[in-house]
Amino acid sequence: MLAGPSRSGIGSSWPSLSWLVGFVIAASAAGDFCKLASGQEQPSAEPATAADLDQPRDTPSAAGESSSEPAAAEPKAPANPPPVSFMRDVAPILVRSCIACHNPKKSESKYVMTTFQQLAKGGKQGEGITLVPGSPDDCYLIDVLLPDAEPRMPYKQDPLQDDELELLTRWVAEGAKYDGNDPAEDWTFLLRKTQHVAAPEVYPTTIPITALEFTPDGREILASGFHELTGWTIEGSLRRRVPGLLERIYDIAYSSDGTRLAVAAGDPGQYGLVRVWMVDGDGELKPERDLAESQDAVFAVAFSPDGSRLATAGADRTIRVYETTSGKLLAQIEDHADWVLDLAFNSDGTRLATASRDKTSKVFDVEQRESLVTFTGHAQPVFAVAVLPDGKRVATAGEDARVRIWNADGEAKQVRELGGFEGPVFALKLSPDGQTLAAASADHRVRLFDPSDGKLIRTLEGHRDWIYALAITRDGGTLASGSWDGQVRLWNLSDGKNLTSILAAPGYHPGEPQAAR
Repeated sequence: MLAGPSRSGIGSSWPSLSWLVGFVIAASAAGDFCKLASGQEQPSAEPATAADLDQPRDTPSAAGESSSEPAAAEPKAPANPPPVSFMRDVAPILVRSCIACHNPKKSESKYVMTTFQQLAKGGKQGEGITLVPGSPDDCYLIDVLLPDAEPRMPYKQDPLQDDELELLTRWVAEGAKYDGNDPAEDWTFLLRKTQHVAAPEVYPTTIPITALEFTPDGREILASGFHELTGWTIEGSLRRRVPGLLERIYDIAYSSDGTRLAVAAGDPGQYGLVRVWMVDGDGELKPERDLAESQDAVFAVAFSPDGSRLATAGADRTIRVYETTSGKLLAQIEDHADWVLDLAFNSDGTRLATASRDKTSKVFDVEQRESLVTFTGHAQPVFAVAVLPDGKRVATAGEDARVRIWNADGEAKQVRELGGFEGPVFALKLSPDGQTLAAASADHRVRLFDPSDGKLIRTLEGHRDWIYALAITRDGGTLASGSWDGQVRLWNLSDGKNLTSILAAPGYHPGEPQAAR
């Protein structure tokens, strides 16, 4: 549910370049992995296989010596190469080099390239001649990509590689055909949906834990992974991996009856969605549908208490409410000025509370689709929200290192402030009986409060890094916390005893060389 501030300030950020390079190797995925704050990621080309990497290379013989082996012939291009595909060949080049400046939110020269219709039409400088099927010499799109073009595109970046330019030129010469579904569709969505990155079999390092959730029976804890969920027994053993997801997992939720699981995820700056699975009697998952597709990450997902509705929110500032069984969109609300980072229903599902990077928390009437009240007390980005059992009070947490409890009616008056934190508060979790409010902070601690009077019950210590995620079993017996360094800790909620510590990175063992597989 949390995009999280960077270590140097507000804005999304994940680990350093060394961490990212490790995952490029481990996943065998080409392309730039940038910090979350930039929101600019590069789709990968087909990766080299392990077999490819293991092949010996030909080396030249020493001067004056002749090689005992005949020189290998230069590989020849196929005599009849297959036609160039827009989706397979051209689209990844455009995403890497063009889309950051030519999208609906930022359209340099009034040129939007995210639908084929707009790409072919051109902008204010190339309208009508941008794409001339069959004639690359007359095609403005090709002209501005040439190394000596003025101005040359991509602007103030390295020019396209020769093979990329040749591929685009051949595509135009072959008729510049579009092989997606509809020229009016956003083909960047289609590209993201059809490109999949496999999680590494063995993680070369840990990744931040940004989402946690217990299975309904409390025997397994699901954690955010790299393009996957990982499931761990409460004793700390890896039980399963749920692959095929977007790069970053931000929120995980089960419906109240345990028959559905929803995950909010995203490739920052490019694509986000919520994936929903049906859950069978053995806890196994069957994909049901994807919801809330958008051009940026989805940060939050929440089921209504009766499980009939599913709410989502993310970087597009939009709250969406769906009918759970059909996936029908029931409501769409745009009232925040910045990312919506967390969501929580009240006890009867009629109201929805939010936390936003616009420094506010709001309460919405779900049926009327309108804002009832806005709380501005944090004066800093708000990261987490919980509705107290009486439905009349809301707890929020934010960058100001405070948990604030306020009235959900009238003027959103603050009734209580919970302090003592030495850094931003990233996550809140209310126990099923409503008697304990857990708060996770950048100061490496989880604090447990009595929400009725604000008194500190106890502080849980043991993490060595920022804590981003919390979960509590349905019987209220166990709390899980997850931190930036990949640690998941399980605690006895009644006495604060640390039960288990899990390094939620499959196959990773600190201090041992990690071979990418």
